[in-house]
Amino acid sequence: MEISRVNKGFAPLKEKEINLKIVFHIIKKRLWLIVLLTGLLTALGILYNNRPEPQIYVSSTRVIIAASNDMMTTVRALVREPIVLNQVIEELQLDATPGQLRSQVRVDSVDSSLITVVSVLDTNPNRAADIANAIIEKYREVAMDTLGVQSIRLLTSAEPEPFPINTVSNTIVYVAFVIGLILSISLAFLLESLDESVRTEQDVESLLGLNMLGHVSRIKPRSAAQQSKKSKPAMIRSESIGS
Repeated sequence: MEISRVNKGFAPLKEKEINLKIVFHIIKKRLWLIVLLTGLLTALGILYNNRPEPQIYVSSTRVIIAASNDMMTTVRALVREPIVLNQVIEELQLDATPGQLRSQVRVDSVDSSLITVVSVLDTNPNRAADIANAIIEKYREVAMDTLGVQSIRLLTSAEPEPFPINTVSNTIVYVAFVIGLILSISLAFLLESLDESVRTEQDVESLLGLNMLGHVSRIKPRSAAQQSKKSKPAMIRSESIGS
């Protein structure tokens, strides 16, 4: 007895089926909203993608540093120190501070080896190569004077690169289109769920659960001319009879 009550109390719920006709009807009904919102976000993505920005060029030079593991980190960090960058700014007469020039310089190792790559970013490819070469020249002098490291050998000098690294990509446009499409469809279904008005026969059938047997056609209002037009009264003709 108790088991039957438990089974009745926890009867499985019926799964809701998705009516594709209703989904298509909602999308068709709110198509203007989907097109408008998707087009707006896509246009914003295009404007953001085509915004004017300076082209950035990178130029790299390679050196080999024969130092112990304990000294390697210190020797590489010396490349971006003001003691080296100030000399580069003075030699090339750059209109920049050591902090600004430091943000343009990057130092990397090649597969944890003794080879070090010094890269310089700049809006001018020739200037980027000149800065990279000047940094290595001043760096070798400072490393020898301050740390006593003399085994810094130049492998490859920096050369101007003709192609910028910040090429224009259409990824942001595609992302804006997908986001706009998802948001617009979600908004269309949200507005449809909040709309409780009854407008069509399908709305009546789904609301009441009954089949429609008939409907009254919409009566068009008569025009003003038809309303003012009235039938003329018949004229009564009379004659006087003389006595």
